[in-house]
Amino acid sequence: MRIVILPLFFVAAAALAQPAPVPTNPLPADAKIDLVTSDVRALSRITALAKDLEESRQLLLAIVDSDLETLRDKQPNDTYRWASLQREEASRVKSERSIERVQSEKVLTEVTVTAANAYRLEVTAPTKRNLISANNRIYVRNVLVDSTGFDGKTTHHEIAVNAWVNPGDSNGVALPEIGRSVKATAELGVETGEKKGVAEVALVQAKLVDDPTSPYFPAVRRLLAIREAATQKSINRGALKNTLDEALLAMPGELEKRSAEQSATEARRKELAASGAMQGMLMAGDATPDVIAALQEVARMLGGTLEDQAAARAKLQAAIVALQPAAGAAK
Repeated sequence: MRIVILPLFFVAAAALAQPAPVPTNPLPADAKIDLVTSDVRALSRITALAKDLEESRQLLLAIVDSDLETLRDKQPNDTYRWASLQREEASRVKSERSIERVQSEKVLTEVTVTAANAYRLEVTAPTKRNLISANNRIYVRNVLVDSTGFDGKTTHHEIAVNAWVNPGDSNGVALPEIGRSVKATAELGVETGEKKGVAEVALVQAKLVDDPTSPYFPAVRRLLAIREAATQKSINRGALKNTLDEALLAMPGELEKRSAEQSATEARRKELAASGAMQGMLMAGDATPDVIAALQEVARMLGGTLEDQAAARAKLQAAIVALQPAAGAAK
């Protein structure tokens, strides 16, 4: 018996010494992704229930922008760990002025523009000075730049240009760096004292580009797509809902979770159908998302004014008619 027991003892000890099995779900919980997932659900709820999405635009964008800052990991000096400013145009700040001083004068007309994240100054001569008069060409002598960097240091640059800008054309001047805050002054003149001109001076602002090596890059791209849909002049509710739904499904585990829920619902439906318990019941999945949205809108309107309630009853009746099977349809 001792001969039998000893080998069994060593086998058991070896089994206990083996490492524990690796969990089947290797994805660790991530507080940032959990936050974004929760916010996307909230955005979907707002999109479905808001009477006027244009009125909710500010709230939608505030939530998206907050999540973008979280995923990009904003630093105290307004830079980001997972995004950086690139010399690509995102927007511009501009000022238009009448130019009357002659290009040979010691002091020319100064046009000053201030902007954040600027990397280029551009002088444009419109084709017309006003509705009637044609514009004259503009002389650009110097550009004076005071730029505060992201390290807090301010530098001064005097950039000689000495160029003419014809009506309908422009002249760009590259700044030495992308400044956190930039104040630029263009010294402008016209050809003679008999000629007057109009010039537009603009600071071109750099674009924030996301780092594709960021662990949150896919989620950031989804948020940017949501932001683009929410910034349209007229928000398309259906397009925004689809964008939000795809963003939610892109979150870790969400697609698998929905597939499991759908499978469980289908299995339950078959079970109830087999037992005859489904007669007269409404189950999850019986109505498509557009039908559910229409019913939610009716429910909201029924709590409104008498006019809203009358419109809700009409909307409900229209839905009933639309959902009726066609005459002679197969049963």
